[in-house]
Amino acid sequence: MIDWSSVLLQIGIKVPLGTEQFNMLCPFHEDNHNSCSINVQKGVWICFRGCGQGSLKSFIQEYSGYSSDKIQQLLGNYMAVIDINVFDDIKEPSDTLPEIEFPFNQEYVPDWIFDRGFTKQTLRLWKAGITAENGLAIPISDLNNRIVGWAVRRQTGFPKYLYPKGFKKSAVLFGGHLIAKVPLLCVVEGPLDALWFTQQGFPAVAILGMSISKKQVELLQELPVGEIALCLDSDEAGKIGMEKALTALGQTVKVSRINLPTGYKDIQEIKDKELVSHVVQNRNYW
Repeated sequence: MIDWSSVLLQIGIKVPLGTEQFNMLCPFHEDNHNSCSINVQKGVWICFRGCGQGSLKSFIQEYSGYSSDKIQQLLGNYMAVIDINVFDDIKEPSDTLPEIEFPFNQEYVPDWIFDRGFTKQTLRLWKAGITAENGLAIPISDLNNRIVGWAVRRQTGFPKYLYPKGFKKSAVLFGGHLIAKVPLLCVVEGPLDALWFTQQGFPAVAILGMSISKKQVELLQELPVGEIALCLDSDEAGKIGMEKALTALGQTVKVSRINLPTGYKDIQEIKDKELVSHVVQNRNYW
């Protein structure tokens, strides 16, 4: 299954939030009417003026001009393991996830993770390990410090993150078990974003996707923090997730937003510790 809405947003097509089908000006001919119809649920499109029709894959390739390999790479980002918790508003996950064993070697971590700037101290704090395929494995614990899942960050390939089959990412806050009483808590999308913020001196948790769930809102409200600072990715999907999170949290806790500088997609891309501090200190309030 491909999350076509996120793919279209990634290439610059504005997709109305929460809709399965929408009409737009056809990008393949001069158009004064919304003659192009796109169905993101079925993954199809049609131009009623005769430009073409078929799979959204062909639409995206023609619109973007990407090569076949780059199209496959793009679709791979949003295939099978969808990190945006799109079904949370339909059916909430169980409050209690079963405790599991962490099946990876925690005596070592892959060498490539140090090239990204992470330290041994950070990786020990998060009890990281290594997979047989040289991926970075990190246990996921609930607020009671029970291991309920794991995330594997692959060096290459898509999807970038792998999780246990059937694991409900929207039922946990990655890193929540490490949070003591703090004045400020940063909320990010991915596990490595949380590790990076923590390494820079800012406690952080990850929602394991761009869209916060109702359960994650409840878990954040349980944590002993004075303020929640949202720092989601700067792409279109992240912007949508930011607005949803601000709306969900704004009435119950003190919440702010961290705006990444132009040219940075996520907090990991900022290697200068002083710049990380600067963007946190200059956060905006909702």
